[in-house]
Amino acid sequence: MSKKLSIEDQVRHVYAALQHLQHNRSTVDIAEELGISRFTVGRMVQRAREEGLFEVLPRMHDPIDPGLSRALATRFGLSSALAVLAPVYDSEQTRAVVASVTAKLFMELIEEDHVVGLGPGRTIIEMCGQIREIPTCDVVQLTGVATTDAGESLRAVMTLSSIARGKMYALHAPMVATNAAAGRVIAAQPAVKQSLHRMGQLDMAVLTIGGWPDSSLLADQVSLLGELEGLMRAGVVAEVGTTLLRADGKELVEFEGRITGISTKQLRQIPQKIVIGGGPGKERAVVAVLKSGLADVLVTDVRTAQFALDHA
Repeated sequence: MSKKLSIEDQVRHVYAALQHLQHNRSTVDIAEELGISRFTVGRMVQRAREEGLFEVLPRMHDPIDPGLSRALATRFGLSSALAVLAPVYDSEQTRAVVASVTAKLFMELIEEDHVVGLGPGRTIIEMCGQIREIPTCDVVQLTGVATTDAGESLRAVMTLSSIARGKMYALHAPMVATNAAAGRVIAAQPAVKQSLHRMGQLDMAVLTIGGWPDSSLLADQVSLLGELEGLMRAGVVAEVGTTLLRADGKELVEFEGRITGISTKQLRQIPQKIVIGGGPGKERAVVAVLKSGLADVLVTDVRTAQFALDHA
């Protein structure tokens, strides 16, 4: 057992730690000043931390848990992950924080002449509402309309396009057609055809994670078509874009010829896929998306992040 540090030793240990960690001085520089070896300085810094004589505190402007974020990225092989802390763990507060952080991330990542795809969802609408200035880029709507309010579905791409000053590729079509014949008619429309083609040229995409059955716009539309129960029995827990996922991350292929939007193959080919979502009702859905390999970057809340780590 190490001998208890005297007050003088405590001062020396804390001094060495602060000089190294706060003032960025090298251990060699500190060693020369104190007349000891650089290895001794390293041991002093380590012991000062172990003894609780000082602590390192993050001072990030955004409510992000760095440790949890790193653990999540490492576990699931992501290029990065951001686990955010909402003031209250509910859908509205979580959505607000996720949208805010995603907006900042998006503005940092977007580049001139990029082709950007946007999925549906209120979080993406809120995200776009917080973006102030970005390089010129084209914006593509990645799915058809999954609500009865077509204007709501177009709001995100319209908002971002007005800021980006590029071309807008909207999808004025339902996300799921009643049958394959109707789906073929929709896909043959020139504007729809153009948007679907542009989806194969994306540099980046931002998509929300839909949690089935209660936190998904697509599930709501499927319910109106009378097909929800069958899909739930088949094991659907999530959707991202138009891709339906089981709990193990495996895709469930449905709506053959009836869906309007980005295909799973196109989604996988996008160099940078940012998926966002969290809050009550989306925990299992987030895990499914992580297991699917369809995410490069994840923005979620700390509870959902911990749930994902516990159920990997």
